[in-house]
Amino acid sequence: MYDLNVALCIATRNRPDDLSECLRAAGKSTMPLKEIIVSDDSTDTRTRELVCSQFPHVKFLEGPRKGLGPNRNNIIPAVTADWMLFMDDDTRLGSDFLAKMTPMVSARHDEKVIYSGLEINRGELIIPRDLDFLGYQSRAYGPKDPINTLVIDATLFPATLCRELLFDPRLIYGYDEVDIALRARAAGWQIQICPDAFIYHFPSQIGREHYKPNCEVARIFVVFKHYLKGQGKPFKAGAFLGAGFAHNLAHYVKSYGILGVPRSLSVQGKVIRQIAEWALVRGKPDQDLGAR
Repeated sequence: MYDLNVALCIATRNRPDDLSECLRAAGKSTMPLKEIIVSDDSTDTRTRELVCSQFPHVKFLEGPRKGLGPNRNNIIPAVTADWMLFMDDDTRLGSDFLAKMTPMVSARHDEKVIYSGLEINRGELIIPRDLDFLGYQSRAYGPKDPINTLVIDATLFPATLCRELLFDPRLIYGYDEVDIALRARAAGWQIQICPDAFIYHFPSQIGREHYKPNCEVARIFVVFKHYLKGQGKPFKAGAFLGAGFAHNLAHYVKSYGILGVPRSLSVQGKVIRQIAEWALVRGKPDQDLGAR
């Protein structure tokens, strides 16, 4: 049987209680993890104190405090395992997750394949779905469709892939898993689903307001970037940007009335700034994050 050695990589921020439960669940895995690494973006010292006092086997890193993408990237250089499993602090590793993954990985471990399990979110099964035109994951895959998306908390990434692509540091929160999956697919990687391997998600409300405004920005930026560079379709990218801005404005006005207008304009302004910044570094692999 193939020796599946995995680094559990946890990006956390101000959730020591959730992190404690996450680490305790990881300790119940029927197959041992090679290493566990925590990168902490917290605004206080509670998480450091928790890890140092109760989980001395866990490698603790101070996070860059620039958002989820940079916090995930902070872990990658510290990994010595062949595979990386990126989990949030409010998720729990299924005790047999690695055991269920092993036969599938063993069969194709020498190929360019990413392996995604599934998530149970407070009892609801979460499976990967393909993107619609506006970038929402709403399309069910057919039996023969190539898989273009994944469940980030339940995915085994080859360490070689993570060191090559990295997570986009412009993504403060949201769509980082869509972005890295699309860029990996463009680079020739396949995504395979393991339907019997589960992680469990208990969404914490702590910090949601800190990250929530960035999710819409991330969706529009990631999908625009995918259409323009990933697919090489500038007209489609332009059409999407116009439709995406109009859809965002309509959504905000419906939700907040006239007060939604400045909120939507703020989102659109952030998207434009991200696109401008990305455009300035295109062609420089180490900054564009198409390769390392």
